[in-house]
Amino acid sequence: MNYRYALPARLSAQAASFDEFANGGVQCHAKLFDGTTYSGLLVSNATAIVAMRDHTALPFSVESIDHLFQADEDIDPLLRDGWQFFDEWKR
Repeated sequence: MNYRYALPARLSAQAASFDEFANGGVQCHAKLFDGTTYSGLLVSNATAIVAMRDHTALPFSVESIDHLFQADEDIDPLLRDGWQFFDEWKR
């Protein structure tokens, strides 16, 4: 599958170490090179950002991400839905 927001290898390696809350799904934060931090990102199988809470598209480019990290609320999120997925999965 071609993802709209595929992660480069350095970010994929970071996401691979995160705690999953669903099969292959991790919630995390992104800190950009300009210091801005965004929460509510959903990463699938350490491969791509597939959704972001309250957004229909990423409000920044993947290339602008300095690093990904998990906060306590990402590891066991109280809210486990509400994402509008960026990509379509078809059989």
